[in-house]
Amino acid sequence: MSAAGIKNLGVGLGLRRENVDDLLARFPAELDCLEIAPENYMKTGGKLYRQYRELAERYPVAIHGLSLSVGSLHPLSRKFLKELKVFLKEARALWMSDHLCYSSVLGAQFHDLLPLPLSREAIRHVVPRIRQVQDYLEMPFAIENVSYYASAGKDEMPEWEFLREVAERADCSLLLDVNNIYVNAVNHGFDPYEYLRDLPYERVLHIHVAGHIQYQDFLLDTHGAPVIDPVWDLLRYVAKRARPKAVIIERDHNLPVLEESLAEVATAKRIFAEARAPRTAPRPRPSAGALRAAGGAR
Repeated sequence: MSAAGIKNLGVGLGLRRENVDDLLARFPAELDCLEIAPENYMKTGGKLYRQYRELAERYPVAIHGLSLSVGSLHPLSRKFLKELKVFLKEARALWMSDHLCYSSVLGAQFHDLLPLPLSREAIRHVVPRIRQVQDYLEMPFAIENVSYYASAGKDEMPEWEFLREVAERADCSLLLDVNNIYVNAVNHGFDPYEYLRDLPYERVLHIHVAGHIQYQDFLLDTHGAPVIDPVWDLLRYVAKRARPKAVIIERDHNLPVLEESLAEVATAKRIFAEARAPRTAPRPRPSAGALRAAGGAR
């Protein structure tokens, strides 16, 4: 489904319980948008819901889900999809996103994002399910690349080929998480720029940027640390090629003071501004004769 014509929401933060009071106290102008997980607000009320609604009156909101489990073997939950569609309409959502993974078995949620085998069989399984979600919600649907620490089976292709083929066959959009790419590259020993080289950038609708930690021999995708320079460098590479409608700085725990989060928002904005700035052609070097003539004209 085409995402052409969708409004650009800009650069923002994920809304968390830990930052909601600061955001309401300041309504920072540096922030363009927010991102929420619909599962936290569907069919709810109370203080947190009222706070979300107050912020949504000021900032456009991107909706990013956690529990569709498009890779599971059991049928998609029609009940959940129906409730989600109602919420998306109330939220005036422009698109919906979730992860290219599975997170439940027979309806039991793991509250974790588990990877799919990088196989032709997995592609054949997940593509019609993504199409089903997108058709039912009647809006663009973006799938996010996930971090993982062990393969889910015998891989038949690199992760980036799997992601590209799923997106193209399902005719869906991409939510590109550059930190997940970096974490997987280090943990599994591939070049992150090889991952980025052949992606269908016209499908990149949404971007995530986050931090991670080192744990023994692994990087852990914790969303609990500042964004490091190599991840910013990946974003610079992507910014020259993609035109996303939202860029979100994710921080799920160890949230810093708001000024630090806004500084990361400012960095992401600067990266995209620099990527989109018109390039100035180098001035031609004057000839020796022209230099002599200029010198004699003083």
